[in-house]
Amino acid sequence: MILSMEKVAILNSNNRISGNDLKKSLMLVTLAASLGLPFFSVINGPALTGFTRALGANDFVYSVIMALPVIGAIIQVFFSYVMINSGKRRLLFIAAGFIHRPLWFVIAFIPFILNPDKTKAGIVVITLLIAISSIANSIAGLAFSSWMGDLVPVEVKGRFFGRRTMIYTITGGVAALLCGLLLDKIHGYTGYAVVFVFAAILGTADITLFFWIKHPPMTAPKKRQPFLKLFAEPFKDRNYFRFMIFVAFWYFSVNIAGPFFNVYMIEELKMSFLLISLFTQVAANLSTIFFIRLWGNLADKYGSKPVMFLCCTSIIILPLIWLFTTPHSTWVVLLINLMTGIFWPGFEMTALNQSIWLAPEKNRSIYLANYTLVVMLIGTAAAYLCGGAFMQLTRTAIPAGGLPLFAGIKFGSFQFLFLISAFIRLLVLVFIFRRYEEKDSSSSIKILRDLKASLSGIINMQK
Repeated sequence: MILSMEKVAILNSNNRISGNDLKKSLMLVTLAASLGLPFFSVINGPALTGFTRALGANDFVYSVIMALPVIGAIIQVFFSYVMINSGKRRLLFIAAGFIHRPLWFVIAFIPFILNPDKTKAGIVVITLLIAISSIANSIAGLAFSSWMGDLVPVEVKGRFFGRRTMIYTITGGVAALLCGLLLDKIHGYTGYAVVFVFAAILGTADITLFFWIKHPPMTAPKKRQPFLKLFAEPFKDRNYFRFMIFVAFWYFSVNIAGPFFNVYMIEELKMSFLLISLFTQVAANLSTIFFIRLWGNLADKYGSKPVMFLCCTSIIILPLIWLFTTPHSTWVVLLINLMTGIFWPGFEMTALNQSIWLAPEKNRSIYLANYTLVVMLIGTAAAYLCGGAFMQLTRTAIPAGGLPLFAGIKFGSFQFLFLISAFIRLLVLVFIFRRYEEKDSSSSIKILRDLKASLSGIINMQK
């Protein structure tokens, strides 16, 4: 995002970074994300799914690997205490980042060091390394959110993160496409090594840029606070706690099926890595490019919560559309991910905004740490493990290939899981979302009315 000098000067009235330095820092944050998103799109995409399955991971082991970041979320709470009392936020971010990203150089070559075809040691070592990487990433993520909370002017948080998302989405889509091409051309562990090394280079460059990004001093406590008292503070904040619970259970509803969409495309729909990359990451990224600025502008004008509600309402139906996918109708996957690219980044952006700015500036890092802990425990680890256990148990209970319905569509373990995911999403939105408040936010109805009025005005002008 590039802000005019006049805009920066106005917004900087309550910011501790000077106008020129703020503008440069915001540009570098966006550039860093443009390198970092390709890294994450590779290590969290179909490449990781194919890699772990090739190493011999069954449904439950695969879900355990996907749930490993929860270890980092637990440790994150202790590092938030260190961060608050030491003020060493920048040091923690850079140190953790340089553990998380370069470690994928090592992961890439493990199959060549330990022969996974003759021993299970490969999957064990990979699991351990991913666990260490996840811990480091959690620490870096905590420091990053706290850092951005002090650096980004609150008046333009929606526009900044919206435009930043739009820009890095382009590079993420290119990386996903290139990754799919490489995996289809270079088979076996060599292909995975190539794409993981490529990702690690970009991820390391991302962290390196933060040496030149300004770091506002943290608000230090007047005296060292006891750990347990500090840890309990976000849970005593009823509004923030209710927000945490909503996001945690929303992620649970999504992640209970999330890791198995890639498995489903690879093993059931028989899609190539290139086609998966095109239909999922590239298609979703294109949608994001066109819509993310809209969500950011609406969030700044009406508040993050009503924008989040509009996005969640649409996300509920996505697992239901998966029920209509077959090896002969993979175009439906394209439709699903075009919709995902429109609404999911809107949810993530508004969740990030609220996690930062619903928390008080004082002790914000412990709020963010507890937020991450709750979301990771419930929304990630519990969801992945429940999904993995469900798949492992039902694969033997349901006939191979599923129960035939109509038009070549069959109902098996995957379809049951997708249906469960949609049902839980509905319950969470109806019964939990309304329990927390965002100060000065409007209603979703007002957004729709204003959008309708604007659209009607445009149509009338063209007549």
